[in-house]
Amino acid sequence: MLSFLSSLLQSHVEVQVNRGIKGLGTIAVVGVLLLTAYVAAVAALALFLAERMSPWAAAAFMALGFALMAGAILLVMSMKNDADKRAEEAAAKARQDAQQQMLSALTGGAGGSKQAMVIAAIAGLVLSSLLGKGDDGED
Repeated sequence: MLSFLSSLLQSHVEVQVNRGIKGLGTIAVVGVLLLTAYVAAVAALALFLAERMSPWAAAAFMALGFALMAGAILLVMSMKNDADKRAEEAAAKARQDAQQQMLSALTGGAGGSKQAMVIAAIAGLVLSSLLGKGDDGED
């Protein structure tokens, strides 16, 4: 029975792996074709511009275009990174505020004494240890 299940599982895994490999192969072929199309488009643009202006000016114009595109991409990525960082900081501040409010509620106010904070921390430890004892054998 176990060998039968093992063989079924192995054939299922082989099918999934083969599917994944075929998908990667397809992605690789499409990537190569897109890269070839990109190179051909750049070459066609270079030839078109070389007919309209001197080859050096065409090359400089294309270099400027690529530099502007790279700069735009860097700017967008920088703005996205800054936005992600601000969102992360806001989430951390919200978590910290919630913890501060919980501590304030446990100690009886915002200006709770150190003694009250220590008592609340000890009570939390005792409570968590008591609640954690019943979970040992339930996994």
